[in-house]
Amino acid sequence: QKDRSFHYLPYRTDSSFEQIFLDEALKLQEMDSLGLEVYYNGDRAMTEFKIRCYKRAERGWQYVGMYTPDFLIIQRREGKIHKAIIVETKGGIYANDPTFKDKRAFMETEFLRGNNAAFGYDRFEYLYLEDTLSDTERINAVHQKIVTFFK
Repeated sequence: QKDRSFHYLPYRTDSSFEQIFLDEALKLQEMDSLGLEVYYNGDRAMTEFKIRCYKRAERGWQYVGMYTPDFLIIQRREGKIHKAIIVETKGGIYANDPTFKDKRAFMETEFLRGNNAAFGYDRFEYLYLEDTLSDTERINAVHQKIVTFFK
């Protein structure tokens, strides 16, 4: 699957959970049939794809921090990124961190709504995967999101 990933080697994933996600995602038939690519984005020192996150406050918006999602699944048209699923893989013990919860809420609502409206089509989707799900449940969620978003 070297044509579908590995923009730098070796990956420095934070957990075996991230490695399992990458291995399983690359095996999906839709990677080839839909021309998809998967990139690990979770190494803050190596990536430039970071998102400034906010939450509603009494008087507008409050900055809650920079968010570096773990993976990007992209589809290109004419050499340019056409669509992207932003994937977060999170260990259950970190899922209830208040700052992360604010960032996740921003991604699932304001980020998607604002950016998809700006492009005039559903260019972005967000997929949150927690390690409390079984491997089968997680890969099924990835597969379903890919099939519905990219087709």
